[in-house]
Amino acid sequence: MLLRRYNESSLERLEREANDDFGLLKDVGPEYFSNAHLLDLREEIRRRLDHFDRVKKMLMALGFATAGWFLGGVGCLMIGWKMGAAVCYIFSGLAILGVLAGTWWLKWKYESRGELMYVLLQVEEELRNRAMLKGRGATSR
Repeated sequence: MLLRRYNESSLERLEREANDDFGLLKDVGPEYFSNAHLLDLREEIRRRLDHFDRVKKMLMALGFATAGWFLGGVGCLMIGWKMGAAVCYIFSGLAILGVLAGTWWLKWKYESRGELMYVLLQVEEELRNRAMLKGRGATSR
């Protein structure tokens, strides 16, 4: 618990951890949640997956921009524009820092896309099993 709040009491920590539905889902499994709660969790997971994918696409675009700025700097050097090359290399370095910061933030915010998909599959499988026990077909969407 490196990032634990020092002024946080034990009761506050327990309450915070008890309110973490995704952590609880990983610890005890989906069978202890109600159908309505599982449906809400499924929508929340899908929203998180969409956000993860959008941020990842933006980071990839920024990575391509990094390469473009670097190649622009090489082009400027070839035609003798040293000031233009310096500006391109500065933007290239800033873009690299942006990609690194964005990647770190994405890893901090969401463990990984695979983890989100695993939790989504667990929830959907539990919903399908409950629907089959009640004799109804399950709809995944």
